[in-house]
Amino acid sequence: MAMDEYRQRRVKRLQEKVGELGLDTMLVTSQDAIYYLCGASYTPVERPFFIIVKPSGSPELVVPRLEYEHMLKVEGFGEIRHYFEYPSIPGQNWYDYIAQSVGESAVIGIEPSLPSAYRELLRAKETRIVDYIDTMRLVKDASELEAIRLAAKYTDEGMRRIHKGLYRGECVLEPVMHARDIQTSVIKETDYNYMTSSFLTAAWPAPKSSQPHSLPDFAGRFGDGPIVLMSYNRVNGYAAECERTVFLGEPSERDRELYDIVMGARALAYSMVRPGVRCADIDLATQDYFKERGYGDAILHRTGHGIGLGNHEAPWLSAGGDHVLEENMVISIEPALYFDDIGGFRHSDTVLVTRDGFERITQYPDDLESLIVRDKRVIKKIKGYVVRKAVNIQ
Repeated sequence: MAMDEYRQRRVKRLQEKVGELGLDTMLVTSQDAIYYLCGASYTPVERPFFIIVKPSGSPELVVPRLEYEHMLKVEGFGEIRHYFEYPSIPGQNWYDYIAQSVGESAVIGIEPSLPSAYRELLRAKETRIVDYIDTMRLVKDASELEAIRLAAKYTDEGMRRIHKGLYRGECVLEPVMHARDIQTSVIKETDYNYMTSSFLTAAWPAPKSSQPHSLPDFAGRFGDGPIVLMSYNRVNGYAAECERTVFLGEPSERDRELYDIVMGARALAYSMVRPGVRCADIDLATQDYFKERGYGDAILHRTGHGIGLGNHEAPWLSAGGDHVLEENMVISIEPALYFDDIGGFRHSDTVLVTRDGFERITQYPDDLESLIVRDKRVIKKIKGYVVRKAVNIQ
């Protein structure tokens, strides 16, 4: 089945929900939701873009004049209305065209992300926040899974490049530059969409690896202790992530102990992944696992999150969440421990929930022996010297 057919199915499902909720229309405004329903990629800046979905008939588009010709390629949609600019003269703004299409006595469903300033401009009897598109996106269809597998392929390649290029004395900037190589491969090998693609390869040296969302000093160098590697990519619309904890030379006895504890929590989380399991229960189980071993204070985040159009989306594998796993959800599994004086111990993978368990879509090795760098990598050091000199890092 072609991607457009999957999108048409999504629109039909949304239309049924619009009718079921007694809405006159649903106004789709978020970039990811618009891409999900019609495949349109764009940069909105200050000019909003809308899909008008009624219980029946073809959806309509309301777009800036700047995007009009670009949107003519969208298949299966009805009228494309365009407003000239933002702001436009009275009677020709986007909200005027929406009012003309749906009527000022309409009950309109809106996404939770619609800015309140836009909501106030809608002329309608009532507006209701409806998060049904987010619910639809929880379970992936075959076209989405194919796209996520493609992203995972390049994400594994990103991890391979970071890991195989790592050497003692390498500066933190060097792993970031592998993202360019991944992007180049995507451009050469796929129907590249730069508006729905992003590439990140990075590494945190110890002990900075204890701060997984920090920005490390690019002039910093890799040495002893746990180094956290990240390959985090969105390829033509869909995302995947992979993270690994690696070592330059033999890890200390303490490093091995903490590494094994995190791997134990990881194995526990995987053992629970299957349809019908509450996401909160997985997070609570890994937290208890760490706390029982005396490391409750070293937990900084939940066990995982959903992956799809975004690198972070529902379902949330968090103790406070209410999602339940279903077949064909895609999630991350990443229980971790962080120590200010030692560093971080963290793996993450992109994982598919299957009928009776799970499949790890990112497949880079996660056993300790595979992740220890023991060779000197003299050639890498020479290339690194050239790179540092070019960017004026001593």
